[in-house]
Amino acid sequence: MRENQWKGEVVLAISAMKEFETFLDSDFQWGVLMEFHLALLAGMIREAHRRGKKLLLHLDLLRGISADEFGCEYACQQLSADGIISTRPKVVETAKKNRKLAVLRLFLIDSRSLEKGIALCGRLEPDYVELLPGIACGILGAIREEIRAPIMCGGLLRTPEEIRACFQAGACAVTISSREAAEAYRKKYREG
Repeated sequence: MRENQWKGEVVLAISAMKEFETFLDSDFQWGVLMEFHLALLAGMIREAHRRGKKLLLHLDLLRGISADEFGCEYACQQLSADGIISTRPKVVETAKKNRKLAVLRLFLIDSRSLEKGIALCGRLEPDYVELLPGIACGILGAIREEIRAPIMCGGLLRTPEEIRACFQAGACAVTISSREAAEAYRKKYREG
């Protein structure tokens, strides 16, 4: 597990080319790509790196690349992704072996999924755990007692106040698709 490099980081979830172009011109440093086709990824990553940005690939939600350890190796070695997000243990393990940021995504749908997720974190030791939905951040304190990895929140976050609640609950980062909400959060809570 890596040292936590994120403290209050807002990571933009990007699923359209226009969102990507806007991200490149923004002051956000990190983005996560999803819903893009493999044919576009190499050029997008090169351009992001040229502009000093870093990109995670949500391997489970990309097209034309398999969401398994072979797709992960390709993303890490050939595409030069900065990190990988996945719900799949083998993918997270492969990202770690390739010395890329390895983020395990966990969906909290009930107590059983929480128990299984905590056990999986203990076995995998991902660099980060992304908990969804982010609006369930009230349970973060209990989870932080059980796992060693820093926790990110994402999913169903719509307002600056919801982003702030995640950070106040102990999240090190938040993933969000609404650039407007992310910018409003920064303006309201980080700059003011």
